[in-house]
Amino acid sequence: MSIASLTTALCLPALEIEALLQGRMIVATSHTFRNPLQFVLCSAASPKGDIYARHRYRPSFLRSVKADFNDKDSHQTTLWAWAKFGGCRIYNQLSDLEALSKLTVWKTEYLAELIERQHKLFLMTLRVYRFEQPVTMTMTSVNEDKIGHYVRLPSAPTSRSSEAIISKTAFVKRKQHLIALVPPLHPELEDFQAELVQLRESSLGAMSLDRDLRYFLGWSRTDQTKLDDSDLVWIKQIAQTGNSSDGDAFEKLTRKSLMKLGFSNSNTNPKASLNPEATGGAGGLDVYCEVPYPLVGECKASQYGSIPNSVTAQLIHLGNTHLPAGTFEQSIKVLFVAGSLTSHAKQAAIGNNINVMRPETLQRLTELQAQHPGSIDLYKLKPCLQVAPFGDEADAKVNLFVDNILQQLEVRAELIRAVKNCLQNTGEASVGTDAVFFVYNASASHTKLPQLKRPEVHETLIELSSPLAGYLGRVDDIDALADRRSQRFYFLRELHLEHDALSAVR
Repeated sequence: MSIASLTTALCLPALEIEALLQGRMIVATSHTFRNPLQFVLCSAASPKGDIYARHRYRPSFLRSVKADFNDKDSHQTTLWAWAKFGGCRIYNQLSDLEALSKLTVWKTEYLAELIERQHKLFLMTLRVYRFEQPVTMTMTSVNEDKIGHYVRLPSAPTSRSSEAIISKTAFVKRKQHLIALVPPLHPELEDFQAELVQLRESSLGAMSLDRDLRYFLGWSRTDQTKLDDSDLVWIKQIAQTGNSSDGDAFEKLTRKSLMKLGFSNSNTNPKASLNPEATGGAGGLDVYCEVPYPLVGECKASQYGSIPNSVTAQLIHLGNTHLPAGTFEQSIKVLFVAGSLTSHAKQAAIGNNINVMRPETLQRLTELQAQHPGSIDLYKLKPCLQVAPFGDEADAKVNLFVDNILQQLEVRAELIRAVKNCLQNTGEASVGTDAVFFVYNASASHTKLPQLKRPEVHETLIELSSPLAGYLGRVDDIDALADRRSQRFYFLRELHLEHDALSAVR
């Protein structure tokens, strides 16, 4: 079916479209048993506001809605999604409504009103696809009277996603439960997820838990549960600011970055601080970290030009001035600068074991930590900064450190996919290390990923199945009880990697 043929729209209440977009519901009401195979979802505004919503919808669903999804302009309609028709069933028995309510967002009383008014309820299952970008159209008379009816669109949307909000496997399973009116398997978790909606924007932990709950409940695909750290907004400004003339802003971002990486400083001396809201000021160190090990740094934002020896000399002078005797010599030393060092500055940096880190590299480090919390082990970074090369060439060794972490993450993501593929191909509930070992190495042979030995595969699978990781599950191999090291593994969730952005700033 061509995109141009998507000119029919089913009118639904805006809140019910939101429930479909959340993946919380896979059904909609219709006024006919026979429906088009594909159509756009069009919101019909309701003038009754909160009273209307509380009358129709279950409280847990309303708690999950953060905004009014009705269009403010009665002539402008925003289209968020389209759907594929998955079948229609007729309900006319009042005894079915309580079970139906638990599988949808409607109250039992409202469903009873519909049957009383219409004598029967046409309920169709929908596989919903979100538009890549919301589409705004000028449409009139899309009011409550149109709910459950189809209208013609002025024009067809120009693009649409080919990936459904819910995976095919989850959709088929939920459709079967709906037909059989099987009660929800985890009603408490559904209510808990609704409570998380109010917290997830301000809490990375709540955001992560919400992501995993939605996937576990079958409300989303794993690649749709992207986890965004709100700190990425300022992290993505590091390189740009470091290559500008705004020295104070770059110094503050550098301090915030080091704190994001896990450094801290309880020192109250403003001349040797890590306070992200302040700067070292005249005569003060730009950066000083105490924990987990001393790190002292000087920042120099510079759009053009080279870095003179005075910058290196200033770091040495201020470090020896404001830190206790011997501390500067034992500290990791870093120049956070955009320009290249002059020959004298380079000689001084190498002679005093001073690293140079570009703003782009600092951004890579911090962005990786934001996308994969805990991926930057500062104790592993320390020896990288303690050994040659120093000066300008030190930046390359830090980038290599990041590249190695990215590869480790890619290996783990591929092992998780290997477990998932083994289970899909065999239909078994769990898989052993040997099968994963062969599938991973067969896949790695076509990529840049390293080949792994069986013990390496087993050790990494154990890591991924730990309670703190939660990417895989693990059970003892009942056919090999004599060998306590034998376990079998099953899939829980994907490891999402977004490394294009990390590579783009290099």
